[in-house]
Amino acid sequence: MNRVHFTKSLCKLLAAMFLDEEQPILDYLKRSPEEQNRLFKEGKSKCDGYEKVSRHQSGKAADIYFLNEDCSGLADPIRGWEYWHNYWEKLGGRPMIIWDKGHFEG
Repeated sequence: MNRVHFTKSLCKLLAAMFLDEEQPILDYLKRSPEEQNRLFKEGKSKCDGYEKVSRHQSGKAADIYFLNEDCSGLADPIRGWEYWHNYWEKLGGRPMIIWDKGHFEG
């Protein structure tokens, strides 16, 4: 999946989420090698940003989280993580990473 296809698919996914009354927010759309390495050192990623490059670094991954009803904090999606990852796969995205459910990559 190239960056244009990833962007189109991400927009379709977000539109579907909003139509289903979800409250998604985006985080970490693109990362520098330095930022990726910092997350690796904190144990938040298995990619070090140099030898093992993250899809975030190529602009082909985004983290999506969901807000609760009054937007005061994070919540699980109404339809569930599996539902949205299955939807994402139908758009050409990669399967869910169990330990990083908010991660959507192309």
